[in-house]
Amino acid sequence: MDSLHMAILLFLILLGMNFFQNLKRIEAFDLESPEKTFPLISVLVPARNEEDSIEKCLASLLNSDYPNVEIIVLDDNSKDRTYSIMKEFSRKHKNLRIIKGKKLPPGWNGKNWACHQLSCAAKGEWFLFTDADTCHSPHSIPAAFDAAKKSHSVFLTAIPGLVTKTWAEKLILPVIHFAFFILLPFNIINFKGNSRLAIGIGPFLFIHRACYLSCGGFEAIKTEILDDMALANRVKQRNGKLCVIDGTELLTVRFYTCFKEVWTGLSKNSFQAIGSSPHFLLGLSILCYFLFIYPYFCLGSAIYYGQNITFPLLQVATISLIKMVMASRFKTSILFGLFHPFMIIMIFLILFNSFRLTLFGKKIEWKERLYPVE
Repeated sequence: MDSLHMAILLFLILLGMNFFQNLKRIEAFDLESPEKTFPLISVLVPARNEEDSIEKCLASLLNSDYPNVEIIVLDDNSKDRTYSIMKEFSRKHKNLRIIKGKKLPPGWNGKNWACHQLSCAAKGEWFLFTDADTCHSPHSIPAAFDAAKKSHSVFLTAIPGLVTKTWAEKLILPVIHFAFFILLPFNIINFKGNSRLAIGIGPFLFIHRACYLSCGGFEAIKTEILDDMALANRVKQRNGKLCVIDGTELLTVRFYTCFKEVWTGLSKNSFQAIGSSPHFLLGLSILCYFLFIYPYFCLGSAIYYGQNITFPLLQVATISLIKMVMASRFKTSILFGLFHPFMIIMIFLILFNSFRLTLFGKKIEWKERLYPVE
């Protein structure tokens, strides 16, 4: 038993070391860039039924510090006031263009089709695909351009700040930071041949036009539900260099607004995010149980029965330290971060639900469209 506890503790320490190294490796941005040339950047925003967020998103983008930008927003057949709100903005801002999306053709997923239409309308040397539920700081576009130029990257993605209000958001959504910073080694993400470690985060995809066209753009991934990761993989497969930056101070996003949306939204793509492999899901479940749930059981049992608590206490303390630093660094709830085992349990319930939907060929309704979980 002591050897198992020792192995768990060593593994947790290694994960902690990877986490702190990733915090150092993540690309920084410099708002005092000496860059004197400002190529046109096309900011491309697909919007479907976003009347509650589109006004705030557009206002933030129009307040950008970058001097040469066009903003194109596509209304993806919204059923609410999204289009009328966008039209009102376009009357006041000449660099904002509104287009009506065409009917979704067979063989396409909704967002991919909207982004494809936006790219066809764009004139910029760089494309920034961003979601309609984001809110940008004035520095988000110049910071992305600066980081891409300095790192010689053709594709850049930013890890956004999370807006979380309900218990489900506070408990579950920090898994985004946990998965990227704990489980992935950032030092090999930019290795050109390792496409499986490509990262793309949907709210902020910054890509050079030539790279986008050479990898086939959204037309090449028209059926992919996990479109951001698929686009990043296409870039990596063609030896394009990727860059990940900390976007906590650059943009915020509220992915979901309640438990039902969290459950449905993550069930739509979480199994695909781990490679759609049942064997990997089983192995990951066993590993995460022993690393992130078992120590809490052991600590509780040791306290109750008056046994030696040294190893389980060190394990729980290591996990808690990582989660507190992560919550402080990315401005999520420290209190909910201490409920780490419950986050792990919820994530695996969602993963197994995503696997169930895949296994039985079910579809999930999202924004009044049905998506197959493949």
